[in-house]
Amino acid sequence: MDNFIEKLKSRSPLIHNITNMVTINDVANIELACGARPIMAMAPQEMDEVTGICDGLNLNIGTPSEERFEAMRIAARRAAKKSIPIVLDLVGVGVSRFRMDFVMSLLDEVHVDVIKGNLSEIKAVMEHSRCDGGVEVTDTAAESDAKALACRAALRYGCICVITGETDYVAQLCDEAGGYDYNERGVMSITGGHPMMKRVTGTGCMLSGLICAFVAASCDDKYGAVTAALSCMKRAGGLAASAMAECDMGTNSCHFVKPGNASYRDRLIDAVYHICDGDYALM
Repeated sequence: MDNFIEKLKSRSPLIHNITNMVTINDVANIELACGARPIMAMAPQEMDEVTGICDGLNLNIGTPSEERFEAMRIAARRAAKKSIPIVLDLVGVGVSRFRMDFVMSLLDEVHVDVIKGNLSEIKAVMEHSRCDGGVEVTDTAAESDAKALACRAALRYGCICVITGETDYVAQLCDEAGGYDYNERGVMSITGGHPMMKRVTGTGCMLSGLICAFVAASCDDKYGAVTAALSCMKRAGGLAASAMAECDMGTNSCHFVKPGNASYRDRLIDAVYHICDGDYALM
């Protein structure tokens, strides 16, 4: 992970985010925390120009509209022409036909470097099916089944597929029969994090911004960059929870400050900052 962080710090990539309006500020802050530079253009009229000067494009369908989808389409076309890496976060893709139709048409038109979603969202895209229960619903599956699904999605769309959850799975272009990519690196499992991450709206959106930043800084090894971003977020999730304990060095005593989800969100961003700054051991 350290090598990818060093590239982030030295290159400071400019990331164009057309992201979930609910979490736009958190996405910007976590990209700043890792050393990237976020930009948030919204109007379709400026998509071509803004995307053209960026190093990465982060698309999130969590708050859809006709105008936003048109903006995403224009930006994705520009990014594809300039070989700018694209990350597509499939937030609630199975909730409505409107979201599903857009995602299917976009994947047909342009090459996306990374698709990301929870198990339910990746299944919905693969099966063109609905997800009842809203954007937070997630199915469960055995590890082998989750890995196989990630591998099939990577194979179908010729990209890196990330399935998020208590354990994250990441696969690049795979051999469907053997379950391994052509470089024999396999489907990676990323563990860690903390249960509090589920109590904060937007940790998935923040992760997409982080993935895009890491990939934009390390286009020569996108798969490695994605796994580094996932590892960074998982580690930050645990550190953010451990930082809830306050110590009085004078009396050599500590007490636990009960974490609320708002303070946890702030400490999660802080944790990414400290990890990327190289002083996470101090937390």
